Amino acid sequence: MLPSLPVAVRRYRFRDFTLSPQRRLLIRAGSPVPIIPRYFDLLVLLVERRHEAVHKREIFERVWADGFVSDSALTQAIRTLRRTLGDEPREPVFIRTVSRHGYQFVFPDVVEEDEDGPAAIGAAPAGASTSTPGPTVDGPIVERRIDVPIREEQPAGTTLLRAAVAAARGALGGAAAGVAAGAIGGLVLSLAPDSLAPLGLAPVLAVIGAASGALGGAGVGAGLTVGSAWAHRRSALALIPAGAAGGGLVGFLVQWLVTHALGTIVGLELAVGGGVEGLMIGGGAGFGAALATLPSSDGLALPPGGTRVRTAVVVAGCCGLAALALALAGRPLVGGTIHLIADAADGSRASLAPLGRLMGEPDFGLVTSAILGFGEGAAFGFGLALALLRPKQAPIETAAP
Repeated sequence: MLPSLPVAVRRYRFRDFTLSPQRRLLIRAGSPVPIIPRYFDLLVLLVERRHEAVHKREIFERVWADGFVSDSALTQAIRTLRRTLGDEPREPVFIRTVSRHGYQFVFPDVVEEDEDGPAAIGAAPAGASTSTPGPTVDGPIVERRIDVPIREEQPAGTTLLRAAVAAARGALGGAAAGVAAGAIGGLVLSLAPDSLAPLGLAPVLAVIGAASGALGGAGVGAGLTVGSAWAHRRSALALIPAGAAGGGLVGFLVQWLVTHALGTIVGLELAVGGGVEGLMIGGGAGFGAALATLPSSDGLALPPGGTRVRTAVVVAGCCGLAALALALAGRPLVGGTIHLIADAADGSRASLAPLGRLMGEPDFGLVTSAILGFGEGAAFGFGLALALLRPKQAPIETAAP
C-alpha cells in the first residue's frame, strides 16, 4: 500500500502582504500587521474564496459561528480590513462590496505558496507575540521576539472614561439644543396675540431648556457610548436599550427632584414626568444611532459616505417621533411641563395657552402639545448627535512595491 502524502498547507502573497492561515499572521514587507483574530479569519475566508463573492450568511456562519451579530458588525470588520490593507471602498483594490449579497477579494495577483517554504516571519498566532528571523551565518535561525499589540476588548476603565467624556459632550450638545428651543419658544410666546408673557421670558426659558438638555444629553450620551462599545462587536440594536437606560436614569432622578421641589418649596402637588420620557427619548436616540452610525469601541462613528448633518437629522427625526408619541399619550416634555406648572401657579404669565390659540385651538391642546413635543425632541436629538459623532478616520495610504 502506498504511503499517504502530506497535504500542503498554503500561504498567500499579494502586493507586499503575506497571509499565513497556519501561523495566523498577516505580514507586510517582512513585519507583522496587528489584526483582530476574527477579522483575520474573515480575511482568510475572502482570500481562499477569492474567485467568488462570499455571501454574508456564510461569513456569519464561518467567522461568527458562536454568536449572533448584525450587519453593522460585519461592516465594521470590512472597514477595518480595508483600512489595514490601505483599500478604498469606492475604488476597491482588495475587497469589493457585492450589493445585497456579500463581499469578494478582488486583487488579481495572489500567489499561493507552500507553508513549509521559506517564511517571511516566524510562526505566531494573530494578535499575539511573533518571531522574526534575525541574522544568520551558516547556522540555525536566530529569532527575536516582537510584541504585536491587539486590543479586541476594551478595559472597563477605558469604557467608563469614554462614557464620562461622552456625557460631557452630550451635555454640551443637549444644552445648545435646549437654549435654542427655549429662546425660540419664549420669543414666539411673548409675541403671540393675547399673550401676557414678557420678552424677558425668552432667556428664562432658554436657561431652563439648557439645564434640561444638558442633563438629558449627559445621560443619553453616556448610555450610547457604553452601548457602542458592546454593539460594535455584536448588534447595533444594543444602542436602543443603552440610550433608553441613560435617558431613563436621568429622567427618573430629575422627576423625583422636581416633584419634591415643587411640593416643599412652592406648595404645588403635580404629577411631573421625567422617567418615562427619558426612556422614550433615549431609546429614540439609540434607534437613530443604530440606523445612521457605526458603533465602535471609541463611540459613534460616521458610516462610509455619511455626513454629520445627515446623520444628526436621522437621530433628530427618531427623537422627534418618540417625543410625538409621548405628547399624543398625554406625556409632555419641558414645554408642556412649564405650561402645567404655570396653570397651577397663581399669577404666572408663562402659560402656553396663547400658543394653542395661535395654532387654532381654544387652549394648549393636543395639536399644540404634539407640535411642541416633536420640535423639542428633534432639537435635542440633533444637538446630541452632532456632539457625540466622531469624525471619520482617513484610510491608510500604501504604495505598491
